[in-house]
Amino acid sequence: MKHPLSHAIALAMAVGLVAPAFAESSSAANPDPGASGTDVSPSADTTSASATADAGSRDAATLDSVVVTGSRVARPDLVNPMPVSVIDMQEVMRFGQTNLYDVLSQNPAIGVGNSLASSVTGLDAGASFINLRNLGTNRSLTLIDGKRRVSSSARSSAVDIGSIPLGMIERVDIVTGGAAAVYGADAVTGAVNIITKKDIEQTTVSVTGGQSEQGDAGQMSASIATGFKFADGRGRVSLGGTYSKVDPLYMYDRYDWTEQPFNLANPANTGTNDGIPDNVTLYHYRQHYYAYEPNFWLGDEKKRYMLQADGSVREMKHDTYYGNGIAQFATGDGGDGRNLTDHYQFRGGDESLSAMGRVDFDFTDTLRGAAYFSYAKTDYSGDYYPWRDDTRTTFFNGAGGAKAYLDNPYLPTSIRQVMLDKGLTSLSIDRTYGNFPVRTEDHHRKSFTFGAEVAGDISDYISWNAFAQYGKVKDHAVDGNVPWKSHWLAARDVIEVDGQAVCRDPVARANGCLPLNIFSTDAPSQALLDYVMSDRDEYRTTTQQLAGAEINGSAWQLPAGDMRFALGVEYRKDTLKNTDDPMAISGELVYGGGPGARSELDVSTDVKEVFGELLVPIFADAPAAKRLDLELAYRYSDYSTVGGTNAWKSGLIWEPIEGLALRGVRSRSVRTPNFGELYEPTYTSKTAGSISDPCMVGAYYASQTRADNCKALGVPAPIVDPKIGPWITTGGNTALKPETSDSVTLGFVWQPSFLKNFDLTVDYWNIEIADVITQLSYTTIMNLCVDLPSIDNPYCAAIGRNQTPDQPTAEHGVIMPAGAALWVNAQQQNVSRLYAKGIDVSARYAVDLGPGRLGFQFAGTYLIEHVTETTPGIAAGDVRSDGSYTNPRVRASLTTTYDIGDFGVALKSRYWGHGLGNVNVTSDEQYDDNTVPSRTYHDLSARYSFGNGHTINVGVNNLFDVKPPYMGFGEPGIYAASSVYDLVGRAYNLTWTYAF
Repeated sequence: MKHPLSHAIALAMAVGLVAPAFAESSSAANPDPGASGTDVSPSADTTSASATADAGSRDAATLDSVVVTGSRVARPDLVNPMPVSVIDMQEVMRFGQTNLYDVLSQNPAIGVGNSLASSVTGLDAGASFINLRNLGTNRSLTLIDGKRRVSSSARSSAVDIGSIPLGMIERVDIVTGGAAAVYGADAVTGAVNIITKKDIEQTTVSVTGGQSEQGDAGQMSASIATGFKFADGRGRVSLGGTYSKVDPLYMYDRYDWTEQPFNLANPANTGTNDGIPDNVTLYHYRQHYYAYEPNFWLGDEKKRYMLQADGSVREMKHDTYYGNGIAQFATGDGGDGRNLTDHYQFRGGDESLSAMGRVDFDFTDTLRGAAYFSYAKTDYSGDYYPWRDDTRTTFFNGAGGAKAYLDNPYLPTSIRQVMLDKGLTSLSIDRTYGNFPVRTEDHHRKSFTFGAEVAGDISDYISWNAFAQYGKVKDHAVDGNVPWKSHWLAARDVIEVDGQAVCRDPVARANGCLPLNIFSTDAPSQALLDYVMSDRDEYRTTTQQLAGAEINGSAWQLPAGDMRFALGVEYRKDTLKNTDDPMAISGELVYGGGPGARSELDVSTDVKEVFGELLVPIFADAPAAKRLDLELAYRYSDYSTVGGTNAWKSGLIWEPIEGLALRGVRSRSVRTPNFGELYEPTYTSKTAGSISDPCMVGAYYASQTRADNCKALGVPAPIVDPKIGPWITTGGNTALKPETSDSVTLGFVWQPSFLKNFDLTVDYWNIEIADVITQLSYTTIMNLCVDLPSIDNPYCAAIGRNQTPDQPTAEHGVIMPAGAALWVNAQQQNVSRLYAKGIDVSARYAVDLGPGRLGFQFAGTYLIEHVTETTPGIAAGDVRSDGSYTNPRVRASLTTTYDIGDFGVALKSRYWGHGLGNVNVTSDEQYDDNTVPSRTYHDLSARYSFGNGHTINVGVNNLFDVKPPYMGFGEPGIYAASSVYDLVGRAYNLTWTYAF
C-alpha cells in the first residue's frame, strides 16, 4: 500500500494537475510587506539566506531585516519554521479572475468558504470569507498588511476579502498552522495576510472582462493604482481602487428544471444487510404540491388533483412513486408537480467599488509615520424561490395555506363541482405562486477603515512602532417580495359584493384590501403586489477599535548570530448592533414558511493582550548544522467575555547541509466564542418539508444498532415521511468556553545547489481542537442518538418524540406517526474534539528552454483525517468530513508557463479529488451509489506586452468545458454544488493593462 504522500504526488503528476503554487516565503525573493517589486514567479532566482552574523558587521547599514508573515521578529533570512505560501497577484491574474476569493480558493489548503456561489442567501450572503483547511471561516484569520480588520460577518469575526481593491494587492501570504501566539484569537488554522502595494511610482490601469461560452455569467473589473513622492522623497503616497461587477447565474441557465437528481428512500428495501440499497437516485425528482397549478388532496380517495389551464381538473401522477408512496405529500420521479429548481441560484450578483490609500512620511532618519484608509461599497443580489404554501398549519404560523370556499367568485366551476359532490364547504388549495415575483435577499454593505502608525529607532539594533485603527461595516439587508401576512391572508379570502370580487373582511376592505385570485396563474397587477407583498429591512453595524505598540530588534549577539526579539501590547474592541424591521418583529414578515426570525443584538467585547517572540540562533556554519535556530512566541489575552487565555508557539529550523532545511512548529492557539455563538437569542422554529430522521424509511435499516435504538425509542417500524418536521431550538450560549488548539507542522525545504531555480517543500500538519464550539445540526443530533451503542446519551435527551400516535398534535394540525420527532434542542455547545491532519507538497522549477523560459509551480495536499469527535471513546459518535466530495483526500494544482520576451503563455490545471456523497454512512447499502467522481479543470492564457506600457492578456477558463458530477446528494443535487465545482463552463476573458 502506498504511503499517503507518495499517493498524492503520483496522482497529482499523473493527471497533469494545476494550481496556484505554494511558493514558500523561504524561496520568495523578498517578502517585505513594504516592498512592491516582489518576484515569486518561477523565473526568480530563489536562494536561501544564512543566519550567520559577524560581530564586526553589526551596523544599521548592513542589517538586512524583514518581517515575514507568521512572525513579528525582523530577520535577515527568508526561511522560517512556519510554512507560508505566497501568491503573487501579477502571476495569478493571468487567468482573468476578477475577485480575490476565486484566486485564493484554488489553493489546495483553502476549503469551501463563504462566497457569491456558496452562500447565495443568508446573513452573510454576498461576503467572501476564507476557510483554511475546511475547519471553518471563524477559525481562519484574515489580515491586511499584518493587521486585523473589522468583520463583515453578521455574527463572527470573518473579514470580507472582496472589500480589498484587487489592483492594490501585491501578494497574499497564507500561513497554514496555529498562529494565535503571533496574531491572536481566530488564527486557529492559520492566517491569510493580504499585502498591499506601497511606494508606487507609476500609474497602472487594468480592465478585465469575461463571460461564458453561452453568453452569460459575465463579470468585469476595472482597477487603477498610482502613487508619487513629495518633500524630496521623504513622503510617499499610494492610491488605488477597483470597480467590479458579477452577473448572477441560475439553474435555468444550464439545466432544464426537470433535470433534478435526488436520493429518496427505496420502496424495495426490506431491512438491514438485505443487499438492497436503502436509498436510490432518481433523476427527475418532483413533488405534486409544489406545482404552479392550484392543486388539492382528497383524503377519502387518497388522490391529488390539479386545475388545468382549460379550467378542468385531473388526477396528478408521478411516473414512479418513492419514499412515502401515494400519499398526501407524495414524492416521485417524473410526471406532474415541480421541484422549484428552476429558480435555484448558482451564483449571486454583485456590484462593488473599493478604494484604499496610504501616505508615508519620514520625519527624520529615525522617525517615520503613516496614515491610511480604505473604503468599500457592495450591492449584492440573491434570490429565493417563489412563495408557496399548502395544507400544513406550519405556514403563516398556524393559518396554513389558502382555502377554496363556495362563495369565492374566482372558484373554478370544476373545483366547485368537486366540492359539491363531496359535500365540502371548504377545500385546501396547495400551490407555488410562480406567477408572483420570487423572494429576494439583497445586501448593501459599506465599510471603511482608517488608521495611523508611527515608528522609530531606539538604537541601531532596536526599533519601535505604534498604531491605532478604527473600522466600521454597515449592512442594509433587504428581504424582498415577502408576503405581508395579514394582507395576504385577507386578500386570498374573497367574496362577491355588488357583482365585484372583494376581500371578505370589511375592515381589511376599508383599509384598501385588494382581492387575490388563488386559482390564477396570470401575473398579478402592481397594485395587488404592493398590497400583499413588502420588503423586510434589517440594519447591522459592526465596529472595531484597534491599537498596539511593539519594540523589535536584536538584543544580544550569540556565537551563531543575533538573538532577535519582538515585544508588544494590543487592545481591541468589537461591537455589533443588529436592528430588525418592525414588521418582522410584529410577525407580519416573519412566520412559518417565510423569512426566519432574527435577533436584535447590541453587544460588545474587548481584549487586552501582551505578546513576545524570540528568535535564538543556536548553531551557524557548524558541522552538520549549517544553521539551527529556535523560535519561541507567547501571548496572554484578557477577554471581557471569557477571561484570560494563553497561546504559545515553539519552532525549530535546522539546515544540516546547504540547501536543505528541516523545520517544525508546535503551537497552542485559542479561539474565543464570537457574537453569534454567545449572544444569539434562543429561537424555536418549525421545519417543514422532507426531513432527515434516521428512524424514517431509507435510514432506519442503515445498521442493526440504529434499527434497535429506533425501536427502543418507540419507533417499531420505519416512519413514512410526514412532511412535518420537529420544532428546532437554536441559539447562543453565554456559558461557552474558549476553544483550545494544539497544532504541529513538520517538514523540509529543499533548494539543491545542483538544480538552480528549483525548490521543494513537504510539510505534515496536525491540528487538534478541544472544546470545539459548534451548533450541531438537528439531523446530526438525531443520527447520534440512534447510532451510539444505546439511547442513554445526551443526544437522545435533546429529542422529543410522539408518544400518542394516530392523534393530531396541536402544533402540527396533522396526524403524526408513532415515534415521529416533535422537537430537537440544537443550541450552541462545546463538543469534545475536532482534529484534522494531512500532508502538503509544493514545488517550483524554472529553466531556460529554447528562446524562452519554462516554469512549473505545483501545489498539492493529501487529507489524512478530518473528524469531529462528539462522544469521547465512542467511535460511533465521530462525525467525519475527510473523503467527502466537499473535502476530498487529494487536491492539487499545477501551473505551467512559457515566456519569450514580451510574449507568454500559461496553463493552469486544477484537480479536485473524488469523494463520497455521505462520508458518515453506516452501511455499504445505504445508497445505490455513494461515490462522487473527481474533476480536473484546465485554464489557458496568453499575454503580450507591446513595449509602450500596454499589455493584453486573453484566456479560456475550463478549457474542456468540464461539467460537475451528476449526483443526487442534497437538493439540488451535486451538479448544482457551485461552492465546489465549476458551473459556468467554458468561459473567455480579456484583460488590458496600461502602465505609465
